[in-house]
Amino acid sequence: MAYYTGSAANVAAVLTALTNACEAEGWTWSDNILSKADPGIFVRLDAATTLGGQTPLCLWGRTYIDSGETPQFVSMNVPVMGTAPTYPVTYHIFVFTSEVFMVINYLDKFQWLAFGQSSQPGLGSSGNWVAATCGYNNGGSGEWSTVFGCSLNLNGGNLGAGYWSDQRTIVPAMFWADLNNEEIDNRANNTGANWYLDAGLEAGTYTPWMQPRDGASQKYLTQLLGTQPNAFNNEGVLIPIKVFQNRSSSKFSQVLQVQNARHIRVDNYTPTEVIALGTDQWMVFPWYLKNSVSRSSCSALDTPPHSGTFGWAIKYETA
Repeated sequence: MAYYTGSAANVAAVLTALTNACEAEGWTWSDNILSKADPGIFVRLDAATTLGGQTPLCLWGRTYIDSGETPQFVSMNVPVMGTAPTYPVTYHIFVFTSEVFMVINYLDKFQWLAFGQSSQPGLGSSGNWVAATCGYNNGGSGEWSTVFGCSLNLNGGNLGAGYWSDQRTIVPAMFWADLNNEEIDNRANNTGANWYLDAGLEAGTYTPWMQPRDGASQKYLTQLLGTQPNAFNNEGVLIPIKVFQNRSSSKFSQVLQVQNARHIRVDNYTPTEVIALGTDQWMVFPWYLKNSVSRSSCSALDTPPHSGTFGWAIKYETA
């Protein structure tokens, strides 16, 4: 694993920092495609397209270097409740063999993107995946400037649901979004559609790519996150980030467990704090903006400009 941090003056510099870090770890950057032949991960990146007066960092997954692209992009460097990222930003980049994570920090806020490949046995395709703070937004009529607040909640297992494309709500946690209320035509054209995974087990709307409508990645988290932090020592527990695919048999199959990141409640942690678990170290981040007062109240109905105390931790290793 390699860790890189520094300052970036604009979104183009953020992209340069990401590609430079990956190239230093054996990736190839050519014609806007970042790739690693072994194990076969391919992503397209763009930070030059202005949408609605904003310049997001857009990320598409691919199954091959020149084909099999996701139906839409996922993105970071987007305004939330009309507040755009302010530069310079501090970036944190974590490069592993088959996973890459990037987090940017401006003021007290954070946005992120990630991509990688699932190691789950039995998949029928590449296992490649992409995820980011925000999903798709075409930027029409200044829509980037009117992206609403965060939808993260513990409402009986249906976390992240309750938003529609016309509301432009973000679900800024990895593999959390649930599009059960979204019409088929809008399942990819949605700010909440912030992840794709090529599992190859079932045909879906955007075959071969799974997206939030096809998954059930948040159901197992409800009670686990609801009981954190630990009442005995006030610590958060690192909970695996998993994705389960809906199957035609009315059952679910696990298709991904992220290897180097975990869910955690950040009530008693400072953003970017490094915590130890045995011989491993983990760097802690809120999903967007920590709010200890409304720690679990991030309803799509209220679209708050924060992510409560929901957060994540990325495995942290230094040379």
